[in-house]
Amino acid sequence: MNQTLRLGRIKGIPVGVNWSVVVIFVLITWELAAIELPPSGTSTNASYWAAGLIASLFFFGSLLAHELSHAVVAEHHGIGVDSITLWLFGGVAQLQGEALTPGVDFRIAAAGPATSLLLAGAIGGLEAVAVSAGVHGLLVGILSWLWRINFLLAVFNLIPAAPLDGGRILRAGLWAWNHDHDRSSILAARAGRAFGYLLMAAGAVLIFTPVGIFGLWPIGLGWFLVSAARAEERWARERRDVAAITVGQVMMRPAPAVVGGLTVSEMLANWGPWCRTEVVPVTDPSGTLTGLLSVQRLGHVPAPAHSMTSVGDIAQPIATVPVSRPDAPMVDLLQKMASAGGSPAVVLDPGGRLVGVVTLADVDRAARRAHRPVA
Repeated sequence: MNQTLRLGRIKGIPVGVNWSVVVIFVLITWELAAIELPPSGTSTNASYWAAGLIASLFFFGSLLAHELSHAVVAEHHGIGVDSITLWLFGGVAQLQGEALTPGVDFRIAAAGPATSLLLAGAIGGLEAVAVSAGVHGLLVGILSWLWRINFLLAVFNLIPAAPLDGGRILRAGLWAWNHDHDRSSILAARAGRAFGYLLMAAGAVLIFTPVGIFGLWPIGLGWFLVSAARAEERWARERRDVAAITVGQVMMRPAPAVVGGLTVSEMLANWGPWCRTEVVPVTDPSGTLTGLLSVQRLGHVPAPAHSMTSVGDIAQPIATVPVSRPDAPMVDLLQKMASAGGSPAVVLDPGGRLVGVVTLADVDRAARRAHRPVA
């Protein structure tokens, strides 16, 4: 999940938001100001909008705490965290690796819902204290909504369907039982797809009820869960199928490098050397590797900008490209590629020279050759 705006760092972890956060932030603020907080029959005013805005900010703080708990537990067990990103459907803590035991997998997954439940209890306690002290009005309304939404966040995330936290807990339980991490991941992903389709069906039914357009929300959430579960199942299958393969058996010989100062127009005018490749190495004038240019990135440049856009401007910086060696296990590189959002990888020899590239398509082909059916 890409960060549109970087907010800063917490415990050294980059924290940011995706642009889609704006959608849910506006919707939550509107719902609170227009429906949730005003007494029945009372029109909204500035105080309700201010209260709705404050409650929304605290809600996203709760989401951040949920994701940060995953990150803290992961780092405690030696798993690095690349970033935490808040977006339309919640938050994502991007881990650099996977748990090595079912117990660690369970603890990382359970940390999020546990934090949300603790927040719900603490905020609910504050509401009870406020009410007993005779406090009423917006403060109690905000506290009431906040503890309820955190409780719902915890309960929803405990549903045993990947990529939800409950799906991770299900995977950990299956893994402890069958001693097969990848098969357990596949089964948890299948549960996630089933739940996603169920949500989409429920949303389609709701569209024809008085709630009307609000049925689009479960449809969108269900679509996301189905897509994410499919991706997880794909990664788990490929991880299983390439378990005994080295990077050198998967990598493809790199295409001729292109100098980053070349314009897109100049590159396309001499496209022959790259017509059969998916990624092209990009270097500086001295020949030092500076990035990778995918055909997909190249295709995103509008035609009028071809003569004004350099190859180096659109290449993926080498600092963000996974790196491996020919004799390394392919399963380790696959994890790096997954953590980098499916990025292609470069393969260097012991002298640091580029000897190959690996894309998802290369992994797909290798996985099909080594495919083992999963029950």
